[in-house]
Amino acid sequence: MKKILQINNITKTYQSKNGEITAINGISFSAKEGEFISIIGPSRLWKV
Repeated sequence: MKKILQINNITKTYQSKNGEITAINGISFSAKEGEFISIIGPSRLWKV
């Protein structure tokens, strides 16, 4: 299978009334054709 997606060193932060919250820090991955990947956290579900 060929690689169709490459993600490198992603970070996601949110602003809250108590300051900045880092939800994802430094995640890297790749996906090949036909694979299913999810990043699951308390606030939402991301599908790639």
